[in-house]
Amino acid sequence: MNCTLLRNIHLCNVTVLLALALILVGCAGGPRTTPVPRAEDDKREVTASEKEVTAPKKNVELDADAIADFDAAMKHLNAGEYEKGTDLLKKVTQRAPEHTVSYINLAMAYQKMDKLEAAEESIKKALELEPEHPVANTEYGVIMRKAGKFAEAREAYERTLTRYPAFLPARKNLGILCDIYLRDLECALTHYRLYSASVPDNEEVKIWIADLERRVQ
Repeated sequence: MNCTLLRNIHLCNVTVLLALALILVGCAGGPRTTPVPRAEDDKREVTASEKEVTAPKKNVELDADAIADFDAAMKHLNAGEYEKGTDLLKKVTQRAPEHTVSYINLAMAYQKMDKLEAAEESIKKALELEPEHPVANTEYGVIMRKAGKFAEAREAYERTLTRYPAFLPARKNLGILCDIYLRDLECALTHYRLYSASVPDNEEVKIWIADLERRVQ
């Protein structure tokens, strides 16, 4: 999924926007063991793009130097040069500490570098600025899932869907969380079906639904 990172609005991706498929803490009861995720499970996750939602915005203007650093940072990140990209984004946050999108992209980059503590710190700064930002909340959910904090991940996804019920990345990720990590099949089916109704051409999700339907019979 490609996206355009808008300077004064919200985020883009760090190379395919970090597929954010999800892992939350489920929707149904009953004891369950924590499954061991497979490498391919992470690839289901999707990260949000600015194209998919009209979110609250902080119109923070960047000066010329900050704009140049931000644009250069995004080129580095999209090229997989995360150290160079994060160094530049940190400079942007110093010059414009209320620029939400810089913190979101920092969090994404740190996550790609497996620096989850730094990713969590950055995304929390974004959420301090815009607590209802759907992209920031969804990214927070991914970070929490990777950290094994499924309850926090679920809260982040559900918080997003309460405010933005049509926000598909959070919907898909919640389904994946319930499916793979919580083994809450009814929850997973509910969110997969809602996602599929909005993206009927997605054959992969249809396969997931068919598999779950067989398992719940």
